[in-house]
Amino acid sequence: MRHEFERNIGFRYAIDLLEPASPYGRAKIAGLRFFSPDERPELERQLQNVVRTLHHLAPLAPEYEKISLYMMPLKDIRRSVEMCREAALSETELFELKRFCLQSVLISPVFARIRDASGIEGIDIRAQEEALGLLDPENARAATFFLPDASSKALLAIRKEKRALEEKLRRAADRDERARLMAERAAVAAREDVEESRLRAEICEGLRPHIDGILRCMDGIANFDFTLARAKLAAAYGGCAVEFSRNEVEFVDMRNPRVADALKERGGSFTPVSISAGPGAALITGANMGGKSVALKTLALNALLVKAGLLPFAKSARLPLFEEIFLVAEDGEDVGRGLSSFGAEIVRFNEMLSRALRAKGVCLLLLDEFARGTNPEEGALIARAVTRRLNGLPHVGVLTTHYDGVARYAKLHYEVAGLRDMDVAAVAREIAANRGDGVRVIARHMNYGLYRAQGRESCPRDARNVCMLLGMDAEILKDIAAQE
Repeated sequence: MRHEFERNIGFRYAIDLLEPASPYGRAKIAGLRFFSPDERPELERQLQNVVRTLHHLAPLAPEYEKISLYMMPLKDIRRSVEMCREAALSETELFELKRFCLQSVLISPVFARIRDASGIEGIDIRAQEEALGLLDPENARAATFFLPDASSKALLAIRKEKRALEEKLRRAADRDERARLMAERAAVAAREDVEESRLRAEICEGLRPHIDGILRCMDGIANFDFTLARAKLAAAYGGCAVEFSRNEVEFVDMRNPRVADALKERGGSFTPVSISAGPGAALITGANMGGKSVALKTLALNALLVKAGLLPFAKSARLPLFEEIFLVAEDGEDVGRGLSSFGAEIVRFNEMLSRALRAKGVCLLLLDEFARGTNPEEGALIARAVTRRLNGLPHVGVLTTHYDGVARYAKLHYEVAGLRDMDVAAVAREIAANRGDGVRVIARHMNYGLYRAQGRESCPRDARNVCMLLGMDAEILKDIAAQE
């Protein structure tokens, strides 16, 4: 269910936009976790590093490009490095470790320049020179691994003997003589393998004091790569610094990349969403298809991004580090359990409320068109009662509804602009020009922005315009107008 929630609000879409350069950065994303309120100092440090990196993307562009190129060839060899604590590594594994050490020598000075210029803290990438010296005693700096003859007197003698046999083999014409020489060579090669295994074990023994440093270097690369990927994503979609509050939320001009990209493909644009809310219930009203759910999910997305250590997509952001973020929406997830959509909503609401009542920190409670699965009269009664219940909690609650009479009980009331400023005649002509693809055209003109509704308890009446634009029967439309 958690994954479905993340997908539903566009969180997974945003995470998939991250583009780290190394497998260590990709592993950080794969193991993405959410910070709890008592981890706020570490979260603040990470977010500050992302902001500082973001601010230096342009002035340090050549350095960022260079370090990304150096990180790209890396392989995640942490398992092999851990194995080296107790066992000898193979030639291939030592080759990969040498290659990592070589790259660390390239990465470290570039990172030091970036760190000193940008001021990022808590990340360190040290060149693994000492380990490299054990893997490359001749200081050739070649991206290969080979035990030279001079590694030991025994190896020198064995290889000298093997080369002599190979020279005799090259000259031998007699079949029996060749068979005898090949047998001798096989025996010498076996001794060579034993000696090389001994030497690799000796190298690994020498590497063991450096294993923790190698792993710390890998962690440093992972943390920096993840930081850089987060900064680039923030640059692409307008991320901002975060100010943490005790129990109040204030976002200015939030964006939702998944919705924004979908609208852009259709020739439209996303209207940024701004909202302020504190403990209790804030209400968002608007007609169906008016953008209430998009506004609510955009809030959920940006709050969850912060909890995951990413910058929110907004001009400014002030919010608590929520203990939990809940969204109750009619998405059909519980139908398989034999529940109606309304029954599933109630079960999920009960689970949310139970966990919120036990929470020690502040939670974000989001309800999208709650109780719409029952008849309108009962649905409105339930929505009003839930609104009053949320007002008595220390958590931030935001509900969307198209029911009248709920707003009087909310501490704050917002309306989605929706279609209020739309030129109906112009949109009708556009739908006709697009061969009747009304839903896409209307979505392109939808204004997802919120504005404070002063003294209004009823919901906007955009539904009749939607019906008209989508070509509902003229007699029905006439009847609707007569009843208004």
